[in-house]
Amino acid sequence: MKSGRLVSRALGPFLLLFAQPVGVSLAQQIEPRILTPTVQARRLEDGAQLRLDGALDEPFWGSAGVAGGFRQQEPSEGAPATERTEVRVLYDGDFLYIGVWAFDAQPQRIVARQLERDATLGISRFGPSGSDDAIEIILDTFHDGRNAYYFATNPRGVLVDGLITDESFSPDRNWDAVWDVRTRVTLEGWTAEFQIPLRSLRYPPQAGAGTWGFNVQRVIVRKNEQSLWTSWSRDNEGLNRISRAGDLTGLESLPQRLSVYVKPYVLGETGQDWIAPRTGDTEVDADFGADAKLGLGSGLVLDLTVNTDFAQVEADDEQIDLTRFNLFFPEKREFFLENAGIFDFGSPQFFGAPDIILFFSRRIGLAQAQTVPIIAGGRLTGRVGGQTVGLLNVVTAEEESLDAPLTNHAVGRVKRDVGGRSYVGAIATHRLEERGVYNLAGGVDWNIWLSSPMVFEGFYLRTHDSRPGGDDDSWRATLDYTGDWIGWRIEQLEIGPEVRPGMGFIRRPDIAKTFATLRFSPRPPIGGLRKIDIRNTVEYVASVSTRGLLDRSWSLNLSPELDSGDEAEFEVRYEFQRLDEAFELTPGVVVPPGDYEDWNAGFELSSSRARPVSVDLGGGAGGFWDGHRWGVGGEVAFNSPHIGLAVGYDHNDVDVPGGDFTTDLVQGRIRLALNTKLFGAALIQYNSQTGAFSANLRADFIHRPGSDLFIVFNERRDIEGGRWHPVNRAFVVKLTYLRWF
Repeated sequence: MKSGRLVSRALGPFLLLFAQPVGVSLAQQIEPRILTPTVQARRLEDGAQLRLDGALDEPFWGSAGVAGGFRQQEPSEGAPATERTEVRVLYDGDFLYIGVWAFDAQPQRIVARQLERDATLGISRFGPSGSDDAIEIILDTFHDGRNAYYFATNPRGVLVDGLITDESFSPDRNWDAVWDVRTRVTLEGWTAEFQIPLRSLRYPPQAGAGTWGFNVQRVIVRKNEQSLWTSWSRDNEGLNRISRAGDLTGLESLPQRLSVYVKPYVLGETGQDWIAPRTGDTEVDADFGADAKLGLGSGLVLDLTVNTDFAQVEADDEQIDLTRFNLFFPEKREFFLENAGIFDFGSPQFFGAPDIILFFSRRIGLAQAQTVPIIAGGRLTGRVGGQTVGLLNVVTAEEESLDAPLTNHAVGRVKRDVGGRSYVGAIATHRLEERGVYNLAGGVDWNIWLSSPMVFEGFYLRTHDSRPGGDDDSWRATLDYTGDWIGWRIEQLEIGPEVRPGMGFIRRPDIAKTFATLRFSPRPPIGGLRKIDIRNTVEYVASVSTRGLLDRSWSLNLSPELDSGDEAEFEVRYEFQRLDEAFELTPGVVVPPGDYEDWNAGFELSSSRARPVSVDLGGGAGGFWDGHRWGVGGEVAFNSPHIGLAVGYDHNDVDVPGGDFTTDLVQGRIRLALNTKLFGAALIQYNSQTGAFSANLRADFIHRPGSDLFIVFNERRDIEGGRWHPVNRAFVVKLTYLRWF
């Protein structure tokens, strides 16, 4: 009965919201109507032959509608792009074809250094800056103004794809579709020819001609320029603003097929383990399993997995821990990353760990940093009318050595559209162990756009656990304004002391945090200077239980950006921290209870990724727990089409009353690519704080679309007293084969 009251309390407001009519939102009433650009797709006649070669010389390309007139978002907002771009769209009963003519007066200066799948391209607002010229395309097949498919390439024909959910700032690039692209560099610039199977896309049934949302962004790295067909304003627009996309019309009689594929794998592994068991004997093993994808209707996709394996996943990045809070390691496993945005619920992750998220997929199939076998799982995601829905259920096996019982993990998520961009949603998670221990959590959230640059968002959640404790709640309310020259954000967050999401993550319980930040971004008329970000941030943290002060901080950041793409950041920070109990900063060094007040200063310098060699350098110094700390770090990277190298190093020197110590973190990355089908990578790391050395070597051969041959080598050692003690070693060969039905 108690868990029933929990669900009622958590989902009650959500049900009331869904019961209300949602015809017109406040954002729709406030935002002015904007003329939507349109381009018409041309249907190929039966029997027409199109060669996928990037030449775009077939006569029917010339008769298709043209999307042109690109305008800059950077560096000169609204000005015509410095180089002309034209986009045309064709289709038949099997494929959607997109042809792009990227004219360039200096084709010898085109930049293209990436070959591996899902490489980071260009200078787009989607995540970290890349190093290549690029064409990026979004397809809003349901024309809902909030979700879209993302396809991109560079002049070398690299394949990059992903999903954008609710106009997310970054696309989910872990979604991999079956499609292809060919490119050519010519005396007039470069061209790209996309061939996207219609069965790789989901779209609603239609009577007559259909309309999709459509937009294209072009990046010219040497000029640090990005231009778009539409949605080019700096005031919270860009390619991810699906609601500002143009229209792709003329899509008639698109087929409605039952889309099904199966992707089995076979695996062979040999390795040694000096921990469990401690023998270090060589073991040989073989395994098999399968993934499957089934399209249900026009908007839903069912993913199934049996005996799931993640042998090809890159190792976690090592971290130095100089805090008293939980470390956060991002998810890297393919099954959990695909469509992960649908299940997002909680605090956003901007820099560092989020304060709280209700569903964190690393709680499934991992225990004590070791793998727990996944027996089977299923995920249903997609669109139903005005709702985005997601259901996930995964069963993990018993693993006695890790004290992990047979466990079922279930998540349900729904988000209801409100007006053009907003939504209200709900989530529920349930974790049930074989011995009857369970954890239940539920909540509601909202994202309401009050105007084009202003959004009001937040959540309320509550947890319940069958063990003592765990019955408590958390909530957050945020008002955010994002414009080009000014932005601000105010937030109130509370996490109760007993909140325990069994499938989530909490960085720090029992806090009431008030946060505010104000940003100015002037663009002074100084040669070579593009803009300066000036950010002023304050934070006040109290205990929910006592309402007593825990922390307070203030920081001032100054971040100039040059037209060349080079950037810098300078920070001054004040921080007060109150410790109610001692904690171990590093083995053997304890910080006692008390009040601590410190001032710090730091800097970061980053050169443009458009250069073959780029450098990042940072450092800082100041007070630290009644002592002092200084640190320095950086990375040097070299990029070419076939070889990429990066070496990073971070050093901390700490002197506190409880003792003094240093930490060192070394990371080396190697990228090798023969072409867009065969590439390899290596990640080599050393962490002096944990004494861990690790090597992760991976090769991937895409032997047919959607099918891979992986070769992986992993080794981990503990370094103590100058001796290297082996922990584990594994060599894996894995073959996958995708078959459509």
